[in-house]
Amino acid sequence: MKNLFSFLFLLFSVLVTRAQTLPEFNEKPAYYDNKSGKLIELEKSQYNTMAKAKGLFKAEGGFVLNGISSPVKIEAQKELKFIVKVSPNTDPTSVFDLAKFTVRGNQRVFITTIAKSTSTTNSVEKIAYEVSKIKDGYYHLTVRNLANGEYFFGTKDFMFAFSVQ
Repeated sequence: MKNLFSFLFLLFSVLVTRAQTLPEFNEKPAYYDNKSGKLIELEKSQYNTMAKAKGLFKAEGGFVLNGISSPVKIEAQKELKFIVKVSPNTDPTSVFDLAKFTVRGNQRVFITTIAKSTSTTNSVEKIAYEVSKIKDGYYHLTVRNLANGEYFFGTKDFMFAFSVQ
């Protein structure tokens, strides 16, 4: 009987320590590190808009973050998992866009608009990801085959940046 209780206690301890940590706040994605089983917060920033003339007949606009690389470094892997908390009955793909920055000088830049003297183009290249439900309001966002570079999840109010190396 003592062995049974010992076994059950050990099993319970293992299950509790392997339980997945979940984010506390809505609309704040975090990277799930499979090796440690821990959530890693992403670099949070408000949108810093930029507009730049490119000669006499061309301009571009978008968003910028200072620094050539995010302080949040993620090892390049075939599959990266992020965990998000959203309001019940909310599709995470309607809240989060995943995109790649371009590094220019000492900044990470994401161009959303290119204007020429005769036309304006609004083009945003989003990166696809898969969504799987963990439980009500909590989801895995799974991204496959991200190349090395600077990325961010965008919401209506914030950018959550990370670097894949």
